[in-house]
Amino acid sequence: MTEVRPAIVSATPAARLHLAHVEGLRAVAALVVFVNHAYAQTWAGGLKEPALAVFVPFKYSMIAGHLAVSVFIVISGFCLTLPVVDGGDRLRGGNRQFFERRARRILPPYYGALFLSLGLIYTIIGKPTGTLWDEPIQADWRAVVAHLLLVQDFFRTGLINYVFWSIAVEWQLYFLFPLLVRASRRYGVFRVAIAALVIGYAVRFGFDGTRIARANPHYLGLFSLGMLAAYVVRSPRPEFVRARALGVWPWLVGGSLALVSVLCVVWGVTVGESRFHILDFPVGVMAMTTLVHTTLSRDHLLSRFLSFRPLVFIGTFSYSVYLVHAPLLQIIWQYALHPLGIGESAMFIAFLTVGLALVLAFAYGFFRVCEEPFMGTSARDARRRESARIVPAA
Repeated sequence: MTEVRPAIVSATPAARLHLAHVEGLRAVAALVVFVNHAYAQTWAGGLKEPALAVFVPFKYSMIAGHLAVSVFIVISGFCLTLPVVDGGDRLRGGNRQFFERRARRILPPYYGALFLSLGLIYTIIGKPTGTLWDEPIQADWRAVVAHLLLVQDFFRTGLINYVFWSIAVEWQLYFLFPLLVRASRRYGVFRVAIAALVIGYAVRFGFDGTRIARANPHYLGLFSLGMLAAYVVRSPRPEFVRARALGVWPWLVGGSLALVSVLCVVWGVTVGESRFHILDFPVGVMAMTTLVHTTLSRDHLLSRFLSFRPLVFIGTFSYSVYLVHAPLLQIIWQYALHPLGIGESAMFIAFLTVGLALVLAFAYGFFRVCEEPFMGTSARDARRRESARIVPAA
């Protein structure tokens, strides 16, 4: 049984939580998405299997890439709710300040990446090449409008940049967050999480095959799981103090991960991709329990792994990595790897080594220009301190 620190189990939680492991979890999710798209870029969407057997398991990254987005959604609910718990179940500064903070944090880098993608499409990567990038280049004025209004999860999905759909989903969840906070204050966050899961999945199944299903309405439930995790690790209420003392959290992490792994292997990639919404639930549970477990048990192996300094450093600009990696993969493929005429296996290795280094370097520069200046002072200072600890050693 994993030991839980008394300072966390007490009725009055510590005034400040160390969240380096959350940045590490963000980094893992972003890197999984990168591997997914690098694999798809190399093997034409994963339709062909690699020649070297060692790379065959990477075909499951075609599923894991989507599931990593589900992890991002849970993390978002967790991080947004921590200050709510500290503020007596109320949004700091009210709804208006919440939306202003979210807009300032999310929109500048998103619009920067949007115009960067459009500029690259209209200059150097705008012609069909038979790769994953062939869909984004079909952008038209309606796609531009949809992306400017952040409704590309409903309309013109996959155009301009194939990762942008999830930004629209998260942006729309922000408008529901104040309602979730109010409902949690009145009915309890556990009931709200159950209701959000039921409603979200009911809409997802009820509108299967429509634009509404394309927007992943069940993410509302995953987002609420992140909210529940924040209450478990932070609230001084007796029921959450008792929950913190339970030793089930690592078992729930391992059990949900095992269930997802078994389902992926049994179903295979093609069926698994058609059942993303089913896999999202155990992945949401895994992300929620991981956040709880690694916050409460900071000396546990998983917490130490997620708090690994280089991983935490990548996590500080993982949003930028997510936003810009797709067109960069196409540039690397089109102007460097493909002209060399190397085989797919060698190309994949190049993507995972030199390609990853180049993407991280560019994304960090993009972060410093388009993301960091718009972050809150405390968050910006914390990331600068982390950068100062990591970069010189690297």
